[in-house]
Amino acid sequence: MGERAGRWVAGGLAVVLLALLVATGLVVAGRDEVDEGLTTAQHDVAAAARTEALAFLTVDHRDMDPLVDAVLDGATGDFAEQYAAQRETLTSEAVRTEARSTPEVVALGVGDQDDDSATVLVAANSTVTNAGTGSDGQVRYYRLRLRLVREDGRWLTSDLRFVR
Repeated sequence: MGERAGRWVAGGLAVVLLALLVATGLVVAGRDEVDEGLTTAQHDVAAAARTEALAFLTVDHRDMDPLVDAVLDGATGDFAEQYAAQRETLTSEAVRTEARSTPEVVALGVGDQDDDSATVLVAANSTVTNAGTGSDGQVRYYRLRLRLVREDGRWLTSDLRFVR
């Protein structure tokens, strides 16, 4: 697929994701903009999902330990176990490829939510630099589905998947 076609596909996916976010419930646009109509519970789950998505997409080969710890701080269950098990691989690959990734959440939507669980869709863009991109880097477009559960009063990510 050519670069132009890839942009069209990414743009189309962004439109579809935004439509899904609107259809599933609430959309929070921009970096820190929050819809004033959100309930306290929706604000809490949206903030937790935003924090986890940013932590998950942030990479800096110069110091990966605090970045991995940040993901694990917002994780639980199988997701936390699987991510922790990949710590060494994530770190060594980041170092090997001289990877850095600086993400921003461009939109998120809170879908199904009850007192103890929620599903959140996140659209994020990240500027990625590594040994193959040169110093300017490349913008990558990520679409994530996070499943969160409430444990001890905190919303934690129990599952995180890339979606198309």
